[in-house]
Amino acid sequence: MEHRRVERRSAVGDGDPLTAAASEAWARCRGWIEAALAAADPLNTIADVERQVESGQAQFWPGERSACVTQVVDYPAGRLLNLWLCGGDLKELRRMLPAIEAWARSRGCGAACLTGRAAWGAVLGKYGFRPGHITFEKEL
Repeated sequence: MEHRRVERRSAVGDGDPLTAAASEAWARCRGWIEAALAAADPLNTIADVERQVESGQAQFWPGERSACVTQVVDYPAGRLLNLWLCGGDLKELRRMLPAIEAWARSRGCGAACLTGRAAWGAVLGKYGFRPGHITFEKEL
């Protein structure tokens, strides 16, 4: 059995005031988040994401070569972690996932989800994700 070290991480935007270090991490990682935003979420701007992190509505997970922004979403049947925007080095993002999931469980999340291109299925299946539903879009 392979043992992996779970990196200790905490979320920026977890109800604590943003520190100078968090602001520096955001500036360093912003490009990865902007690229993920451009690919996955045309309804929000980078300023919207920043406001959500600052208000605690979203959490920012900085890495050395990647970053992720998550949201905890409450539904009548339970709480869910949305891996909203992730970008940068895929290997590092995979190493970050156990710490993010542990944090989500500690906040009462019973599941995690993300929206992405179909190609993500090959990568995410190895980590317990399965296709849940397909989103159809149409411009009006």
